[in-house]
Amino acid sequence: MKDSDFLKLVQLTNVGGGFLPANENATELLEQSAKGEILSFVECTERDLKFHSCYFSLIGYIYDFLPNHFKKAVKKEVFYIFLKHLQGNYDVLFEFKDGTKMVEYKSLAFGRMSQKTFEEYIKNQLPYIYENVIGAFYEGAIYDGIVENIENEYRKFLTKI
Repeated sequence: MKDSDFLKLVQLTNVGGGFLPANENATELLEQSAKGEILSFVECTERDLKFHSCYFSLIGYIYDFLPNHFKKAVKKEVFYIFLKHLQGNYDVLFEFKDGTKMVEYKSLAFGRMSQKTFEEYIKNQLPYIYENVIGAFYEGAIYDGIVENIENEYRKFLTKI
């Protein structure tokens, strides 16, 4: 789910025997639906949303430290895909004769993560990001300051989930 997808969420509340709209999107959907019309939804738990929001906020925060020439090449909305590619977090579906590979990126699967698993996942990601992304552009005191800022911000993000 992209950050922009949060604005499209339809939230329903269980009132015992039925659902009622719990946000403006749900109310609009109800008003646009015909009586008896069947609507299908994919379940997304609050935990999934919190992990998703925390992760994408954190990598967005990290992205903001990167130099402009990197930002021109890799847009913020695909930075998470850049990280997956850099880490080899994909399956090769097909390799062409010229060596070009068709890949499928692995899902982060926030819905199947516990709080502990999520925190462990991020804890393992950060050193890689520091060394291979931040470290590619910065060193010394600047590097140390950026890492310290990210670590402090990460702790703040964790208090929100």
